Amino acid sequence: MSKIKLSFAFLLTLMLVAMFSIVVSAAGASPGTAPGDHGGVYNGQVSDDTSNDNNYNTVDKSNANKTGSGVGGQTENFSNVIKSDDMVKGTDGSHGPQRTHGSYMNNTNSCASCHQTHTAAGASLLFKDGEYATCTACHDGTLGFYNVMGTGSNSAGTFGGSHDGNMSAHLANGTVKLSAAPGGNNLEVTGRGGEWTEEFTCANCHAPHGSYSDRLLNEDPNGMGNTLIKDGGKKLEGTPVLDKTTLPDMKVKYAAADIEITDALGVKSTVNYVVYRFNIGDTGAPTNADYAAKGLQTGDVVLQLMKWNGTQYVIDTDPWLHEYDFDSSHTKHYWTAFYDGSKYADTYVDPAYRGKYIDKVHTDSLKAGEKLGQGFLGVRADNTTNPGATALTTTVNGVTFGNIARSYVVKLDVSTPDANNVTTTNVATLWGSSAGGKGVAMSTWCASCHTDYLASSGKETGTFDHAYRHTTTSDSYTCVRCHFAHGTDVTIMRDARGLTYQNILADTTNYFPGVTGDARTAMVKDYLLDKNPSSALKRYTNMAVCWGCHTSSHSGGTRNTDSYQYNTTPGVNTDRNGIDNTQTPNTPNAGY
Repeated sequence: MSKIKLSFAFLLTLMLVAMFSIVVSAAGASPGTAPGDHGGVYNGQVSDDTSNDNNYNTVDKSNANKTGSGVGGQTENFSNVIKSDDMVKGTDGSHGPQRTHGSYMNNTNSCASCHQTHTAAGASLLFKDGEYATCTACHDGTLGFYNVMGTGSNSAGTFGGSHDGNMSAHLANGTVKLSAAPGGNNLEVTGRGGEWTEEFTCANCHAPHGSYSDRLLNEDPNGMGNTLIKDGGKKLEGTPVLDKTTLPDMKVKYAAADIEITDALGVKSTVNYVVYRFNIGDTGAPTNADYAAKGLQTGDVVLQLMKWNGTQYVIDTDPWLHEYDFDSSHTKHYWTAFYDGSKYADTYVDPAYRGKYIDKVHTDSLKAGEKLGQGFLGVRADNTTNPGATALTTTVNGVTFGNIARSYVVKLDVSTPDANNVTTTNVATLWGSSAGGKGVAMSTWCASCHTDYLASSGKETGTFDHAYRHTTTSDSYTCVRCHFAHGTDVTIMRDARGLTYQNILADTTNYFPGVTGDARTAMVKDYLLDKNPSSALKRYTNMAVCWGCHTSSHSGGTRNTDSYQYNTTPGVNTDRNGIDNTQTPNTPNAGY
């Protein structure tokens, strides 16, 4: 019976992936409209949607900042668009551009880049109808900002592929729900964490108002930052607050803090976190350069999250999420908060919170000298400079445990912004011996939706469906080594040598020698065409996605020996494995 259930789950997953693929293919088709397109989105892309943006043509109904002017297919050019440029930035009165997404200054004009206070076309006061339409109004290549539709991206890929080029795209236009993610909660089973019923849009992956991660990657993808560890998220519940009397030695484990996790196959594992309370200057206290960077001084009290690494406690630097939920009385209840054991009365206005713990220390309470940093909060003891700090310090010293929702952090190798604040990413630094855990962080972030695909090699794993899976829990095999995040087609996919469409067109010696003009273009395109196009967002065409790494695999069989020879590269009869050592994925280079 269990095998039947597993088979059904597997078949259902395949069906969903197939449906997802059909939608992707339709999104690139012409003519016609992709299923579910809305808000000025046609064939998966935003067109001239002036009928949906309240006719913002700088005259009719425009607000003071003329938001929306010059974008979305209108006639104005980049220089006409009202941006947050030429704002006073320096103490000397110097001017310069302001960031649109986060790091806002106190004189900011950036809000008007995306929102219209009284005359918005979409919810959340967006100047376009929907998140996808709003984001792509600027990021479609027409205004000089980061172009998500462009070809040749070496990091995220493209949303702008052509149907005849096997376009495959991450459908971020609200067409599908998060539950459509392969390896995710496609049956939307309750009690499994995550926000699987939400529509999938740009903001599910990116945080438009700023992020701890590069590329504005969402700090709480699929709500997993506020989902308990036992349910696959990162939130800690009931974490004990200890000090030097209860934790005198950082090399002695506090067993009462053990959290036992049981995965879908019944395999148990244990994690152990504590919050260590100390004062700056205490002997044996944790060290963190961020304490001084945040202005903490000798005597200030700190709550630092610590994790057991097998031999001792070390600081955990994941930033804490500071969101909250409202109850029926419009009282905030914080995701990250600390408690002293006091509870709401049985007569509390909202029955759902009666008898629950009252958060004594939370984001709004920390307004008297608070310093929030990498996995900690600190409170200045100077009551003169920070009125109320003494009372807050007393409260912090009285808490005994806390709930901590933690951010996802993904750091990339990103270049310095150019004049238009556009940067490039060297995605190859996310895999290999020099990745330093960045690749695993990327895979973990992806697995917030593609839950079952975070796995070690050779084991049957999965929360929602069980299967043997490729390793993704290693810097050697991070998700983006094989896949693009946005989308792909023949113009950016590679063969096993790591060569792209443009590389092969130019290599007239090794690829299709003697063939020129349109015939050569068609031949190269056919060579890179994925014969089984799907929503897989593959970085390499066909099963070259495997062959690019496994030419030196540990398999026991022969591989491309004289007894089994074929031309892996057109025109190169002596090339048996199709690999040029200067182009291997293990060697980061500008081509990846």
